[in-house]
Amino acid sequence: MADFDLAVIGTGVVGTAVARDAAGRGISVLLLGRGDLASTAPSGAPMLVRNTLDPRHRIGLRGWIAALQERAVIHATAPHLARAIGVVLLPQDSGRTALSLRARLFACDHLARRWPLPRFQRVDLTHYAFGIALRRHFEYGFAYSDCLIDETRLTVAHARDAAEHAAVVRLHTRCRRAERGPEWQLVLHSRGEREVVKVRALVNAADTAMTEVAAAIVPAPAPPAIRFIRESYIIAPRIFDHEGGYLLPDPQRGGYVLALPFTKDTMLIGPAEHERPDHVAPPTATAAEIAALCALANHYFRHPIHPDGITPYACVRAQPGRPGKPGRRHPDHLIQFDHGTGRAPLMTVCGGSPIMARRIAEKTVDRLTRFFRGIPGWTAHTALPGGDFAADGFDALVAATVQRWPFLAQAQARRLVASYGTRLSRVLGEASTPADLGEVFGDELTAAEVRYLMREEWAETADDILRRRSQLGFTAPEHSRNALARFIAAERAANKL
Repeated sequence: MADFDLAVIGTGVVGTAVARDAAGRGISVLLLGRGDLASTAPSGAPMLVRNTLDPRHRIGLRGWIAALQERAVIHATAPHLARAIGVVLLPQDSGRTALSLRARLFACDHLARRWPLPRFQRVDLTHYAFGIALRRHFEYGFAYSDCLIDETRLTVAHARDAAEHAAVVRLHTRCRRAERGPEWQLVLHSRGEREVVKVRALVNAADTAMTEVAAAIVPAPAPPAIRFIRESYIIAPRIFDHEGGYLLPDPQRGGYVLALPFTKDTMLIGPAEHERPDHVAPPTATAAEIAALCALANHYFRHPIHPDGITPYACVRAQPGRPGKPGRRHPDHLIQFDHGTGRAPLMTVCGGSPIMARRIAEKTVDRLTRFFRGIPGWTAHTALPGGDFAADGFDALVAATVQRWPFLAQAQARRLVASYGTRLSRVLGEASTPADLGEVFGDELTAAEVRYLMREEWAETADDILRRRSQLGFTAPEHSRNALARFIAAERAANKL
């Protein structure tokens, strides 16, 4: 008899979305990840309008419409993690005519029927707040609304909701072998221990480790064609004081680069994208990519950005398609279904943006429901943890937070609401003074928040908290990291974790 109905291998944004969807339909789920949640995700997720304009992505009309619909869904069900943001597109140097760009932005506005935000408009940058940071010769741009998604927090929210629907979440666990018969027999290794688990169906959503998981399956299936794309970013001192962003055409390499607010004192610029043959070596932003992103920013902004004053980072994404064919149109995602007499079902899911993760998960589980229960999809109208407030209620929730915990600074309250939404009370509890939150690591990370992340979000290390549960790791000094690591170790020892 099987231990679980379904095992999902992969704890990225798509894998956790599949686990959440299936668990909510009453399917018993085991979610497995060889590392932490969202361990390969960038801190700056791609934005939809950039992808529709960028010739390197070319998502197609049907994909465009679907993504617009999903953007509205995620904004309604997770308004703290997928917040509306004003963006200015500079049409100069774009390689497209202003008329072509206007037509695409017009189409975005009118295809997005559930997107109740300001329509795009042409703006005079000499009299517009966004123009202050730009060089003088950029006289006009197109202002539009888009959705800024926190991919790492979205992944954690999927996993948290899956767990609350009785899914079992196992991190730092590798599937060494998967023997296929009428059921799956998985040989798992975790922290030096071996375990065998039987499941009725298997989903391989392991992102960059997808080929490794496929190689562990016996008998081995035909592996999907996968490309590995390295995305490089730089985090630079913030040179604008508004909460909007910029879409910057790259005249040298084609496509577009985003410049977005990151923390209160920094901004994120990127990505620079390059195909690479594999994912084995840790991704690193090259000196050439760093210099190119700095040069591009300096082409548009008045205040110069120097390579020695920034923090670079990189990640790798797995995308469907034949490697080495960058000019060919590739699908945004791939779902392969394999099943036959005497063979337990296997789903392989590759690619997919954070915006599309929920829909990809729904399609995946729909294919599997004939083996379990015929419960329909449910995630399109159900809030993610912390997202049970109005889509336009972010500022009101921040104001209510400051009223309830008046010792919080406005910027700190915004960060906390953006991370936890209405679940913030589980973090701050009945605290009435800053001292009630315990030790402070860096500028604002408190012991109370760390305990919450360890208790409810599977955080085990300082990097789990600083790089994947928050954006504080890019500015945290070394002594704060060390103090946080000691605190985590003491908490784990005290609670025998």
